[in-house]
Amino acid sequence: LPAVLILLFVTLFGMVVTAHRMEHSPEGTFANCCRVVLHTVNCIYKVIYNLYHCRLSEIPQVVFASELEEDEYTDEEIERMRLRPGIERALDVEHRKALRKVGIEMNKIQVSQKKGGLQRPANARR
Repeated sequence: LPAVLILLFVTLFGMVVTAHRMEHSPEGTFANCCRVVLHTVNCIYKVIYNLYHCRLSEIPQVVFASELEEDEYTDEEIERMRLRPGIERALDVEHRKALRKVGIEMNKIQVSQKKGGLQRPANARR
């Protein structure tokens, strides 16, 4: 029983330390080690899974898989792709809203420049 409690405490402590280090340094050495461990465990799992199911021909693809290989679409497939219904209209609406906001901000800047020379707008950061 004490061994289980110690293992539980060490595991919980390790999770908290990992979360803290990943949050404060997502591209650091610690994060990269975590990624390597996860990829290694995933690879070992896939090899064991394929061995168990007698899929021996798939093991080289699992072991030597590269994340750089992307599924590229042919020109014909790209032409056949369509936006979901309503998405195009929603994108147009959002684009118009953004243009309106930019126009309002530009007018504020022009008005403030006409009034007092090169003054900053009231909401600009200093």
